[in-house]
Amino acid sequence: MTLFLTMVNFLEGRPSLDLLSTDRVARAASLAFALPDAVPTMLQYNGFIGDAGFLKNLATFLSKAYNDKVEVNNLCCSPGASLMIEHILTILTRPQSTTKYAFFQNPTYHFGFKIFQDAGFSKNQFVGVPDDANGLNVDFLESSLKEKFGSGSDTTNDYYDAVLYCVPTHGNPSSSILSEERREKLVKLAKQYNVLIICDDVYDLLTYQGIAPKRVVAYDLESNSKPVVISNCSFSKILAPGMRVGWVEAHETLVKRLGLCGSFISGSNPANFSSIIVSQMLNSDDPQVNLQTNIDHLKVVLHERLVEGLWKPYQEFLEPLGCYASLPTGGYFMWMRLPPGINVTLLDEIIIERNIDVRLGSGNLFATPGPQPTDEFSNYLRLCFAHYPKEKLREGMKTVEGVIRLAQERKENSL
Repeated sequence: MTLFLTMVNFLEGRPSLDLLSTDRVARAASLAFALPDAVPTMLQYNGFIGDAGFLKNLATFLSKAYNDKVEVNNLCCSPGASLMIEHILTILTRPQSTTKYAFFQNPTYHFGFKIFQDAGFSKNQFVGVPDDANGLNVDFLESSLKEKFGSGSDTTNDYYDAVLYCVPTHGNPSSSILSEERREKLVKLAKQYNVLIICDDVYDLLTYQGIAPKRVVAYDLESNSKPVVISNCSFSKILAPGMRVGWVEAHETLVKRLGLCGSFISGSNPANFSSIIVSQMLNSDDPQVNLQTNIDHLKVVLHERLVEGLWKPYQEFLEPLGCYASLPTGGYFMWMRLPPGINVTLLDEIIIERNIDVRLGSGNLFATPGPQPTDEFSNYLRLCFAHYPKEKLREGMKTVEGVIRLAQERKENSL
């Protein structure tokens, strides 16, 4: 059998270099440095919650992008989504005392587990909440909360009794979308049981078909009770990961706790410099600077890569072998189940034996870890379509077909 060799690493979760516009960033940087107040705002200590001009421009941009009013006082600048998760956990949870459990959408972003552990949580505190076609299984979460906390928790505490990490829209890795009914119920549960919800909303603006649902945090902001939701966002997926700038949207009380903390007061918001450059892009009339123009371009390219590079080859090469996937409507990933009896361990063995230059993202990486190892997603692959052109992706999918065929032959011969 002849396999088409490729350099595709399907585990890559980053954009390809051709999607990163140095020209756009350079133009925005020039505009930022030309501002009359560039020295005090960019090179001096400046702002804890974030630069005022950036936050104002961001609120205007998001209100239009979400088609929903976003208030300035609900925004805080951040140094990217990953570091902000750790910051949120440090400020708002106490894993050694008050915060007993960390719930995770299962499967979910694999590096998130390490962030939680670095913030003081142990695997014994981790609880996986199953994910399905409609996103996080909120009924399962409700049963688990009742089992652990009874009828409810003390919501007057400054800290939270539990924390939930989830990717409600275009989930990583499953591409699932939490239904609006579940979003509303999730917020009600969190308020009843004093659960902090950290929503990784980094893919909302990369919706290729239809429109993204109402943000989970929007349901929280409509309530007058203790706030429980933080929308954690980043420009990494819609501009450039290296900018290390993002934002959180939450109730003003949470924004103040996150922004008016010791480290931000001491050194200013760590993303101020980059945020002022990004600020020039948010509502610019120049299409060579404007951020929405960049997002529109990314959506066209990424959707084409998804359809031509993954979905059509999946239908042609892999579905006939017994694989199963559904077409994502946004984000970076396609989640594919392998044929019965085939797992990633077997595929990796063949890849190594045959020196096949392809790398696969094992589903087990995204399983919520516990005291004992798990292999519940050993027959799943996360396939990223953001890092390679469609031709390369198609070549990679053809190679995966060949590896699966070899695995099926090996299984048949062992019977």
